[in-house]
Amino acid sequence: MSDKLKNLNPFALKKLLYNKKFIIPLSIFLAFVLWLVIITQENPIRERSFTNLTLSVNLENTFASENSMNIVGDLSSQKVSVVVRGPSYVVSSLRSEDLTVYVSAASVDEPGVYTLDVMASRSSTNYEVLSVSPSTVKVEFDYFDTKEFTVKADAKGATAVEGLIAEAGIVSGIEGDVLKVTGPRSKVNKIASVVAVCDVNRVLSATESFDAEINLLDEEGKKISPQNITLNAENVKVKVPISKKKTVSVVADFTNFPEGFDEYSIKYSIDHPKVDIIGSPEVIDKISKITLSAVDVSQISLSNKEFDVTPKLPDGVRLVDNFETFKVSINTTGYIEKTVAVTNVKAINLKSGLKSTQSQIKFVKICGPRAAVNKITADMITAQVDLQDKGEGQHSLNVAFSFKTYKNVWVVGTYNTTVTISKK
Repeated sequence: MSDKLKNLNPFALKKLLYNKKFIIPLSIFLAFVLWLVIITQENPIRERSFTNLTLSVNLENTFASENSMNIVGDLSSQKVSVVVRGPSYVVSSLRSEDLTVYVSAASVDEPGVYTLDVMASRSSTNYEVLSVSPSTVKVEFDYFDTKEFTVKADAKGATAVEGLIAEAGIVSGIEGDVLKVTGPRSKVNKIASVVAVCDVNRVLSATESFDAEINLLDEEGKKISPQNITLNAENVKVKVPISKKKTVSVVADFTNFPEGFDEYSIKYSIDHPKVDIIGSPEVIDKISKITLSAVDVSQISLSNKEFDVTPKLPDGVRLVDNFETFKVSINTTGYIEKTVAVTNVKAINLKSGLKSTQSQIKFVKICGPRAAVNKITADMITAQVDLQDKGEGQHSLNVAFSFKTYKNVWVVGTYNTTVTISKK
């Protein structure tokens, strides 16, 4: 026994053993040393299972990644169990994050379904992986394409109250009625049409909108499962317009006729004198006729008397037969043409302090009923030029004509005259 122990006071040692500040840390230290000795010397081996591990796919440097192929479906729903074995103190401290379960796509060289081995990587070499379950999984690979389809509406069972019409549904919630469909090429290529379907099954008295379901159809009209398909629109609706149909007369309109001209003196016929129109009931009820775009009277002659014009329709109203143009034929029976020189050329709106001179207009062709045209002389025709905002110098200006006495004669074509403006 050393001199220090021989000289140790037994009373002081006993007092130290009853000191909590000394004895508690000492006990903890000794327990740890004892546990470490047991673990180290005994080194018990144990197994441990990990469940619900998420499976991943390694696409790095594979044919699939280099050729823009993707996995069809969601592999995150595939759960894997792993059993590991190792020293108890190592295995006990493991977490799920220390294990990575994956499949390699190295063997994938074209679209299709592959059976791939499931593997597990560990965070250290202090333990081993005994088993992985399932040991293999089926994974589908394909190119992903995006195609655009014009969506048609199908409002099933939509009818209207008596006197009104339930028209074909209109798709809303999709820009321009065009839907973008993205998915595996093998599946997208089977889509022939896209329909927005809603179940109405009742009688409507006014326009309504309904929530719709997108149906992807093949060439035979059979539904294609939307699984693994992505659409660029979610909240799609179908509007069912409730309209009214009415038969109305079609009338021609005219423009650019001489001052004082009697528009009703022009006799004409229209290839479709009556048409059926359709639109919202409140608008249709106010319409008694459809007017066509105006015919320029100055273009009517014995050799040019048929004109293709378009209908002027209120917003929301359309023709049932969808005529794009109407033919207006001018009845010139009993009409003649002749050429005269117009010497009576007047200026209007000339600025103060200025004067003007206008040259006569030779070879002005006029057209109208024989009796009227034969009696018209040059002094019965007035040509008028508007000098609004015109200053000194020479100007070539369009001329407007008027006739004395006769209200059913017009000038064929357009004419200019030279006007010289100078100071008084």
